[in-house]
Amino acid sequence: MNDLIQTYNQLSETQQRQLVAFANLLLLKQKAKQPTGNLTEWKDKIAKVSTWSEEDIKTLEENAKHISKWKAQDW
Repeated sequence: MNDLIQTYNQLSETQQRQLVAFANLLLLKQKAKQPTGNLTEWKDKIAKVSTWSEEDIKTLEENAKHISKWKAQDW
């Protein structure tokens, strides 16, 4: 740890700020990768994802065929 502090102190102020920013980035990556271990929470989140019926998809596909006929409102 002393080696780290000595090296840090030898850096310019700009380089020290860059090093701190990089360390913060590493911490964010580490936190993002840590699993919570709570599968119930994950399952609840996934269950709330909406799904489309076949009828919904047909409606979207039909409307997509006519999209070139739509007229933009004049301002």
